[in-house]
This record gives sequence, C-alpha cells and structure tokens, in this order.
Amino acid sequence: MKRLYWTFVAMLVAFVCALVIFGSRVGRGNDAACSMRDSVALDQLKRRPLNLPTVSSGERCPVSHGSHDSVPRVDYIFCSGCFWYGKGPVFMALAWSDQSTDEARFRLDKIPYDEHAYRAKTPWVSKAEYAGPILIRGQLLNGSREKLRFSGGEKLSDGLELQAPARERDDASRWSFWPTSMFVPSAGCYGVQIDTPDTTEVIIFEAIGGR
Repeated sequence: MKRLYWTFVAMLVAFVCALVIFGSRVGRGNDAACSMRDSVALDQLKRRPLNLPTVSSGERCPVSHGSHDSVPRVDYIFCSGCFWYGKGPVFMALAWSDQSTDEARFRLDKIPYDEHAYRAKTPWVSKAEYAGPILIRGQLLNGSREKLRFSGGEKLSDGLELQAPARERDDASRWSFWPTSMFVPSAGCYGVQIDTPDTTEVIIFEAIGGR
C-alpha cells in the first residue's frame, strides 16, 4: 500500500513538472512568434516613405498645436504636464519648450550642443492599449532637408525604433514612456513622421535661435 502511495505521488509530480515545462515552451514560442511578427511589421514601416511637406524660404513654419489633456499626468511620465503633440496612439513633447504656448516651437540657445547638433530631450509616450512597433523619422522642411537624428541610448540613428509592450491585466492602464534625445542640426522648420502599422502622423515644429 505504501509503495502504491509513493508511486502515485511520483506520477503526480512528474505530471505537474511536464505541465510546467510545456507551458514554459509554449510561452517562449508565443514570445518568439510575437517578436518575429513585430520585426516584420517594423521592416514594413521602414519601407514606408516619408511624406513630409516642403516649406519655402521665407514661408511661416506651420507648427503643430499641442494639448495638456492628451496624456495622463502621472509620475512615471517625464514632462506629463507639458503640451503633447499628436492624435495617438503615439505622442511627443518638447521638453525644452518654455510651455508658454501650445505651438510646437522652442529656442535652441539653452540646449546642449553635441555631435554637431543640439541635443533636445524629447519624451515619447503611447497609449496603454497600443502594443507594437513605432518608427519615428524627421527632417528639415526647408533648405537642405537635413535629417533629424535620434537617440534612445548611446546609439544615434536617422530613425527612432520603439516597441510598445502588451500590458497584463493588472497593468492595463499604464502608458508606455521613452525618454529620448532628438538631435536638431540648426534653427529651422522640421517635420517628424510617426509610423505604426495602422497609422501615420506628421508633427511640425520650429527651432529658433542657436548659433
């Protein structure tokens, strides 16, 4: 009887372990599938052309207008009380702006000059319900059409690649947030194109002053 009891216990433990291992493999498989899907989606975004307007010399920069109500005011979002630009699911803020107006305009005079450009802190957020890749690119709209460069860490690139994670049930209301830097070559009128698989949005800002 005792031998039968321990045989049953051993079989039960083996069954539970098999379930754990199988679940782990399924989870890894799902993660790999999601990663592959997002990689393919990001490659498709990279092939999407920039569709930015041209601003003639002497023409007023048609800057975008922001809102204080687009983004929740929470501690984990830097500059959450700033004006935010965009219609969603992705929004940007101009942290160096004096926030005196909702117009997307800021001065370069007090911004650090680094890597042959002005390194402007630029926070980005996406809505809690959005999960997937984000591609951000931009350039000067007048003159040389010089590209903006971005950095989410040490690496500089012409395109900022972000990935909004899927939220668990107990974290469903948390927005995604990225503190990045945007390298602005000089004063001028600039356009930023924000691409997700289902949306494309253009935000226009003006940098004034500087060297």
